[in-house]
Amino acid sequence: MGNLMRRAILKQKQFYIYELIKTGFFDSDSLYQWTISELRHEYERSVGRRKRKRGDHFESASS
Repeated sequence: MGNLMRRAILKQKQFYIYELIKTGFFDSDSLYQWTISELRHEYERSVGRRKRKRGDHFESASS
């Protein structure tokens, strides 16, 4: 069970790191030192910035 949890956490961490690297604001070396909660928080901020930039928040409010 411990091995399964470790792999799941590592996979989640790799997802956040990959997505944050795609934004171009971060390098992989520094992200690997972050906790999952720090990565998740920054990922959610990044997704919010992209949506605001495209204007998606206005579309969902008017629906």
